[in-house]
Amino acid sequence: MTGAPLNWSPCTGFTCPNHNLPSHDFPPNRHTLTPNLAGLTSSNDPPSETEEATLRERIISCDMEIRKIDTDEAQLTDFITDMKSRISLAEQKVDALRQERQAIYDAITQTKRLLNPVRRLPAEILLRIFHLTTVFPIPHSYSIEGDDEGWNFYPTENMLWTIERVCKQWNKVAVSFPELWSFINVIVTNDNFGDDARGIAYTRRLGLQLDRSKNHLLSLSIWNDVHRSSFTKLPAAIATILFSFSTRVKRLHLYLPTDMFASMPSYHFSLPSMVDLCLFPTDVGVIDDYHGLDLFRCPTLRSLRIVDVLCPLHSFHLPWAQIHSFTSESAFYQDEPSGPVPLSAIRLVRSLVNVEECHFRRFGMESFDDDMTGEALPVVCSSLRTLSLSSWGQDDHEPLAQFTKMIKLPALMSLQVACCSNYYWRETPETFTAIRNLLERSGPPHITILHFDRGQVLGDDFLHILRTCPSLEDIRLTDVDEGAVSDQTLLQLTLSADGALCAVPRLHTLHLSGNMSFSMQIFVDMVESRWILAHVQLPPVRRLGEVNLCRFHRAEDEKDEDEVKRITVLSALDVYKTQGLNVTLTTTV
Repeated sequence: MTGAPLNWSPCTGFTCPNHNLPSHDFPPNRHTLTPNLAGLTSSNDPPSETEEATLRERIISCDMEIRKIDTDEAQLTDFITDMKSRISLAEQKVDALRQERQAIYDAITQTKRLLNPVRRLPAEILLRIFHLTTVFPIPHSYSIEGDDEGWNFYPTENMLWTIERVCKQWNKVAVSFPELWSFINVIVTNDNFGDDARGIAYTRRLGLQLDRSKNHLLSLSIWNDVHRSSFTKLPAAIATILFSFSTRVKRLHLYLPTDMFASMPSYHFSLPSMVDLCLFPTDVGVIDDYHGLDLFRCPTLRSLRIVDVLCPLHSFHLPWAQIHSFTSESAFYQDEPSGPVPLSAIRLVRSLVNVEECHFRRFGMESFDDDMTGEALPVVCSSLRTLSLSSWGQDDHEPLAQFTKMIKLPALMSLQVACCSNYYWRETPETFTAIRNLLERSGPPHITILHFDRGQVLGDDFLHILRTCPSLEDIRLTDVDEGAVSDQTLLQLTLSADGALCAVPRLHTLHLSGNMSFSMQIFVDMVESRWILAHVQLPPVRRLGEVNLCRFHRAEDEKDEDEVKRITVLSALDVYKTQGLNVTLTTTV
């Protein structure tokens, strides 16, 4: 800061003009008339000569006091004006000091920024940070609310185009790593692929991104925005990309109308490096009228996701036998069937002879009269290790039970089932009974994970699974009804000090939620035994690591004495939280 230092300090003596203000003492009765004069105020008598002289002297004295007051007032007014000027000057100096202080802070911040470790981050770290900005594939989600039913897409700009303009170093890093540019989202609109300047600019940008990806394998997602596109075939620029870079396409996600899918066989695309494929017809129901669409040759395809297709095996010609991971999804439509039904799913699984992971998310709503007469059942999937199933709730139709009755999975390790995704009530016990029979039918159990959500469960079925599947490590029964878990079930899970054999000795994670009727004390005893006594068991028993209990109750039910007792009993588990046991105890309406 420039300028002379401020050397002002408060005065300490009262001789200083700043402090030598006139002192005034005005007694309250100083102007009161003397008793001999006061009597004149209550009569009309004239004053005597002596009294008249006294009164005139009094008037002269008061006039002199007024002139003195006027003088003092003028001096004080001048003093106030001077003080206001000094205060204003002082405030200006305070403002100047504050501004200078902020300028110094800003200078410090700027200087520290030059020393920021980010400036010295290795390129590898920057690469990982930049990688987090990449979005692939184009985000989308489904909705079942009113006019919004179906899928919504949320296209985003590639942040790399912004990052490269930040500084030379970031530009150098962003441009020098081809992998960053290998994730490409293409939005098909009339503007993006038109013949005008905007369309030319968009295709040039795609070309620049492809050029920056060098020889790295590509991940492409292509979405036709039906609200802004009138294309019925792939734009020529996209077809050129698939031809020119065919050997480098590793992942391909297509969110296109059926007309575009139907036009693709004529191109005879060959994608020899593709391992991951998503086929998503955006006009629900239309694709089901097509048979055997041979979209491209893909000899290395391993992962396949298909959305809103009733019979994938019918609609597409693909190398089903080489698929290792398969996913089928469907949204909920009031007036349109979507997604495979159990019978078409079973035929599909039969063709997926090498599949290891299979997800049927939300089985379709339609039930056909077709049957499996003459076909060998159950269908054996000898390599399938992971299976997840879910369905839309519907009256008098239980697709999950139908499907599980027709398969045999000797290598199954993980089974996750979610019922009635759009309903508030639970599926009938038939579905969980079918799961029990599936595990029993599949031979010596290898299953380690069993999740079941929103369904009625017979206690005997669950108890049977616990007794016959000792390999289970992660059990989650959520949103189930009373009777699913009984006191007898908990006693089967409880360890004893004498080392007697118990059910599921490898159990690590247990989640239970719903209308629970078992004894809370027996539940607490079971958890305590699996935490305290696990190390003394022969053969060894794995220590329980995670427990989640969520009890349902009705909103109109108030906490009675029994409920208070249950809460008190469960609180005994709090002590084990400090010892490392992950315990979550909640209640919901």
